[in-house]
Amino acid sequence: MVRDQVEHAFRTNQRALVGYLTRMVVREDVAEDLAQQALVRALEQKALPDSPSELRAWLFRVGTNLALDHLKKHATWRETVLDEARDRAIASASFVAETRLLAGSPETRTIARDHLSVCFSCTSRNLQPQEAAALLLKEVYDFTNEEVAEVLGATFGQAKAWIQSARAKLEGRYATTCALVTQKGVCHQCVELDSFLAADRGDPLAGTDRDLDARLRVVRERRETPLGPWHRAMMRLVDEVLDARPSEPTH
Repeated sequence: MVRDQVEHAFRTNQRALVGYLTRMVVREDVAEDLAQQALVRALEQKALPDSPSELRAWLFRVGTNLALDHLKKHATWRETVLDEARDRAIASASFVAETRLLAGSPETRTIARDHLSVCFSCTSRNLQPQEAAALLLKEVYDFTNEEVAEVLGATFGQAKAWIQSARAKLEGRYATTCALVTQKGVCHQCVELDSFLAADRGDPLAGTDRDLDARLRVVRERRETPLGPWHRAMMRLVDEVLDARPSEPTH
């Protein structure tokens, strides 16, 4: 009975859990592996919570712990990684050719919103992992502050402080670096991609206040959406960028 309960709970929450873990580790393949590890750990338990909401929180707690352990071993990142990957993409004839083949396809119809969501994940990697987890759990995956604290093994005050700190840091970063906000600079990739891939959806923040909450609404909308073919190829370039030279440690 416990096995059936666990497998049902995992199937019900798998897409959300993988989406959450992808935003934590910025690697869909790693996220899928971590989610499977969470399932294995659940199947090894002799007793688990009975209610669907408590079992969901349990799976997210195990997944979060696995993600935090992964990030301790891969805790380097740099803010310019997407810009560097963009430069590498432009310089790659094979990548440009692959991109042209995807132009106008159904898979790229929401490319600008998808990229905003990926950019959010990359930007969040500059936060402390607990801050990123707390913000995602609360603002994207609909956990209460009390549940966030439980998932992270923290006090209510710690969880609330992490959420507030994450919001403040991201608001400050976007206000100074994102061309969708400043209307200048080179990081205008969402709109560039929309045009290049003939999606014709335009600016993903049009009609909003262009603030963190507007971005979070897009991320929430895409929270169970796997990476499309273009972004899977793009993330391979991100891997190349990160492997190209040592990264500076995050603080």
